[in-house]
Amino acid sequence: MTDTTFQRARKPAERTLRRSAILAAAAELFDADGIQGAGINAIAARAGFTKSNIYRYFESREEVLLSLLLEDFEAFTQELEASAPKLQGEPVAALAHLTTQTLLATPRMGRLLGLLATVLEENVSEATVASLKTSIGQKLHRLGAVIQAALPGSTPQDSAWAAGMIGAVITGTAPSMHPNPTVRRVLERPEFAAMRPVPDQHLERPIRAILQSIVPATNA
Repeated sequence: MTDTTFQRARKPAERTLRRSAILAAAAELFDADGIQGAGINAIAARAGFTKSNIYRYFESREEVLLSLLLEDFEAFTQELEASAPKLQGEPVAALAHLTTQTLLATPRMGRLLGLLATVLEENVSEATVASLKTSIGQKLHRLGAVIQAALPGSTPQDSAWAAGMIGAVITGTAPSMHPNPTVRRVLERPEFAAMRPVPDQHLERPIRAILQSIVPATNA
């Protein structure tokens, strides 16, 4: 067990390091075994803390995973902000493809979003939920700005709506892009071929449709 178990962090930099160690441990466990493998005891053991030490930094296992979600969402947002201005070709198709590929490169975000309403918001305080919603709202606002800049003729209102709708598509669909091993083996059977997740059909196509819907006909 590491020294972090026995030394309380007193400086902001030390607290940041402790939180980062906890989040790194949770990320490893969640990536390997999903929500079942990322229990608070497992996170504490992987990070080199006791369970009580974890609660100095997070109110619950769910808050740990929400923090992971926000980190991944921030990385996703930053990538779109950096890459969207460089897109070439038909803007709707290009932006839909970029959004899909960026999401597929951040699989944990999609999996966590799929757990947001049913698991991750169930064991946290009102203050934590409010902070979460504020942060997600800010990121969606930034994504709306990306959309408006990329699509000629789109309005701020329509772009904000599109960002929210794309978020809903991701929340509902992205988890199925990364099924657990048992589900993956079943889907490999010929009789279930039609149920296999296909990114360009189940993610990129609806994202493209949403984006196309906010482009004025003269620019379509």
